Amino acid sequence: MDSLKVTFTRLLLGISALTLSLSLFLFLVVLDNSTGKSPDKLQINRVDVAMISPPPPPPPITQTHHTSGQSSALNVKGLGGPVKVQYSVKNVMEIPTANKLNLPKISTDKLKFTSHFSANVPMLNVEHLDRVPKVVSQRYVRPPKTVRKYGQKRIETSVELIIDQTGKPFVKRIIDPVFPEMNETIRTWVKHAKFEVPRKEGKAVQAVYLYGINFNYG
Repeated sequence: MDSLKVTFTRLLLGISALTLSLSLFLFLVVLDNSTGKSPDKLQINRVDVAMISPPPPPPPITQTHHTSGQSSALNVKGLGGPVKVQYSVKNVMEIPTANKLNLPKISTDKLKFTSHFSANVPMLNVEHLDRVPKVVSQRYVRPPKTVRKYGQKRIETSVELIIDQTGKPFVKRIIDPVFPEMNETIRTWVKHAKFEVPRKEGKAVQAVYLYGINFNYG
């Protein structure tokens, strides 16, 4: 009887120990599942990797020859020891040739009378003379066609003359040619005209004369 109780007690203790061990095992399994639960969302960062192309090769080295007005000279003296360098710049100047020079054009029409005047002979206005010189001889000069087409039969021009001690007139200044085409006509008339010798107290002088030249045609 006593042995039966002991056996039953041992069996009960074994079942209790087994139940306790199983309970502990289940508790550990549940605890492990609760702590190691995976996240609801998984974020993955994308990384793009690009290959960097190598830089282009450098341009070929070319030697340029400058043909400017300067040339450099480099002189190295001595083959041993320190090198002495002398550097200088030589300026090359271009001398212009004669065909590149443009000579100014000077009209000598207004300067022709200067060689006919004498500094020793006084020059007076006609109002200071003994008498106003008159025309001795002249040549008829017909006005150009470009003026005759206007239909005027008389063209009254005025010119300032210089009359030398021989009575030869020269154009000092054309005051009023009326038409630009009459300038050459006035000069032609003065070239072939002759005045009385201007005199002051009986002596030949040079005179400045504001003279009116009338050209009649038709």
